[in-house]
Amino acid sequence: MAIGLGDGQLARNMILFAHRHTTRAHVRFTGIDQFEMRSDTTGGLPLKQAHQMLHSLPARIQLIPGDPFEALARHANSLLDSDLVVIQADQLGAAMDRAWFYVPRMLHHASLVLVNRPGTDGKPGSYQALDRKAVQRAASVAKAPRKAA
Repeated sequence: MAIGLGDGQLARNMILFAHRHTTRAHVRFTGIDQFEMRSDTTGGLPLKQAHQMLHSLPARIQLIPGDPFEALARHANSLLDSDLVVIQADQLGAAMDRAWFYVPRMLHHASLVLVNRPGTDGKPGSYQALDRKAVQRAASVAKAPRKAA
């Protein structure tokens, strides 16, 4: 699963790597992105183009439009037992801060969560692996969504 698709290359590489190295019958990939809703038009794919790029790959593809919070609020229960969650640097912010509330329920004991930290001076960022405790801390800081009365 990727939160933030950018130009789609990382998603493509994740799918191909998983296909080559899994013992499962199939690879499942979910991508959450704002697609056409993003405020800047640089570096991101429209939803239709992302579908075209990824659906030819050996995986079941699910693309969910929206910011991380609203997308996970709608779909977290269908994303249980995710092996890998990659959160891109351009997704960090208020919506992702709130979205952490949903992440722990999507994980199993061996899940890996990677957060892309932005680079400086135009250099690419690095990925930080979060352990279960760090994910739980982030989730506990996130406010539980309120239900309408």
